[in-house]
Amino acid sequence: MEWIKNMSLKKSLFTLTLINLLLALSLSAVVFVGCTKLSAVFAPSGVQIIVGADSTIKTEFPEPVAGATAVRNALAIFQFVLPMLFFIVALILTASLFYRCKLKEPLAILMDGANRMMENDLDFTIPSVSGDELGQLCVAFETMRQSLLNSNRELWRQTEERKRLNAALAHDLRNPITVLKGSVKMAKHCAGTGNTPQLMDDLERIDAYTGRIEHYVETMSKVQRLEQVQPKKALFDTAALSADLEKALGFSITEYGKQLRFHGLSVCGTVSLDKGMLFQIAENLTTNALRFAKENVTVKFTIEGENLILEVTDDGDGFPADLLKNGIQPFRKGTEEAEHLGMGLYICDLLCHKHGGALKIANTNIGAVASAILKIS
Repeated sequence: MEWIKNMSLKKSLFTLTLINLLLALSLSAVVFVGCTKLSAVFAPSGVQIIVGADSTIKTEFPEPVAGATAVRNALAIFQFVLPMLFFIVALILTASLFYRCKLKEPLAILMDGANRMMENDLDFTIPSVSGDELGQLCVAFETMRQSLLNSNRELWRQTEERKRLNAALAHDLRNPITVLKGSVKMAKHCAGTGNTPQLMDDLERIDAYTGRIEHYVETMSKVQRLEQVQPKKALFDTAALSADLEKALGFSITEYGKQLRFHGLSVCGTVSLDKGMLFQIAENLTTNALRFAKENVTVKFTIEGENLILEVTDDGDGFPADLLKNGIQPFRKGTEEAEHLGMGLYICDLLCHKHGGALKIANTNIGAVASAILKIS
């Protein structure tokens, strides 16, 4: 019965019903003809003609067979009862075959999948056992399961990122708070002894570290807002997009006094993406590269399949070995500059994941390279 699995439910039910009804009709015809012939054998109703030697014709009726009436009545009952029984069996057989061939396996798979989903177990696969409507339902169920699994993984990743972010913030706040506590004690002591110059120095330190903590809090608020933002994709002309990005990145050059080379998209057409996210990633990566570059920074804009790739290369000392080993983490800084919190790469990585892509970092023989991948399909 494999041939019937690829039929639609309506067509398969009609086919099974037709086949079984034709079979029942054929058996009924055979029973009807057979009972008629048997009735003629056991209870003949014709006449017998005898021709004598004197050409006299006589008609004689045969002697009735013993029990002929009962046999004839039984055959008459069979002629009507058996066809009805055949049609009833045909309908039952149709329902049984339809359930076994078309419903049993898909319903069992869907029921097992639903039970596992209710138990929060998404680590399985729902196969498509046929090409009919139930097979399509299995495909839809599998798509839903995969979407739920991806959503759970994303929530888990965000939860882990939030834990790392909070741990990194607590670690980085410990030093400023310690300095503030010590400065307050020294300021109190200076106020009691009348050491005004030392008191002013302590107050300036308190002001500086208070601003640093404020910067931390603002950065955390920014990251939390970015985690809630979803890409708002629109269609953009590639040539116009490259020109706008080149112009936006050009404003960063004057601050650092270094050379920026921009290679725009060579493919003419349109792309679907969130322009704001792209520009924020490009500006963060370019600014970061300009800070660490010795002289030159190169920005390359390409499209590969369903992905847009923004590659930023500099001729600096490269990324720290522990950053390449442990991956991009919040508050991981390449230098000890207090005004930089080491959140640029983390924010770019967050935005790339939001856009269905990723951020990859590596060192080359001349410096560092950061590749932002955004899905544009």
